[in-house]
Amino acid sequence: MDIIETILYSKQSDDDNVTLIDCDWADNYGLIVVFKEDRQFIVQIGKTQLILSQLGSTYSYPLVRWIDYNHFLIVNARNHSDTDNVFIINLDGTLLNSFYCGDAIEDIVVSNEGIWISYFDEGIFGQGISTEGLVLFSYEGTPIFRYHSDLLDRPPIVDCYAICKGTSSSLWLFPYSDFPLLNVNPVKKTIKSYKVPKVLHGANGICVRGNFAYFYDSYNSNKELYCWEIGKHRPQVIGRVNGHTRGLDTRESHHFLSIDKRNVKVYRMINHKEYS
Repeated sequence: MDIIETILYSKQSDDDNVTLIDCDWADNYGLIVVFKEDRQFIVQIGKTQLILSQLGSTYSYPLVRWIDYNHFLIVNARNHSDTDNVFIINLDGTLLNSFYCGDAIEDIVVSNEGIWISYFDEGIFGQGISTEGLVLFSYEGTPIFRYHSDLLDRPPIVDCYAICKGTSSSLWLFPYSDFPLLNVNPVKKTIKSYKVPKVLHGANGICVRGNFAYFYDSYNSNKELYCWEIGKHRPQVIGRVNGHTRGLDTRESHHFLSIDKRNVKVYRMINHKEYS
């Protein structure tokens, strides 16, 4: 199996006062990056830069995701109060809406149904909406689906290590501590569970395409990327990826997006058996 690596963004080697924080990529919208420079968080879209402090609120660790060609969102991952920490913004920097989504945000997936937010252990063992482990919010901020409350028969989420978009309205997740690969449908309020080989436990990036699941950086691995035909054969190591890596939407041509100290990259797996 071949992997195609593409560099989307490289920081200048002399920009030591610039720290890359987070990013998102979509084939139709391009790249959006959040970086920190001189104590300011800045969003860059193409050649346009927006200073987050000018949009209000206080940011400690802002995560960014595309909504559509004209809108994106910023989520403040840590929030020890009940203030808003999801901000929906258009490309000229106008703040359109904001709402509260809890504390200890692990990851975000934007879909037609709304905004998926997953949480790590500090939020799940905290209080409020974060204790759900995984929540689907409407774009107005209303919880549409709450994992622990709306699913009757489900493994508990102690720490949601990774999520990625599934087909239709579904979402894939990979929770601690038993690490089943789960597919939840927020409309039908159903869940499918797949037992995962132990060598994949602890992976903090997943992508599922057709019959195959890809896992990044499991326990005792060295940033390795695995391919596993769901429910069948032993996983195969197919390469190594540096940086924070997460799976992309099934509609995207690439499987993973990664960000490290200097580069933003996308990775595409050439696997003709995915949908056979």
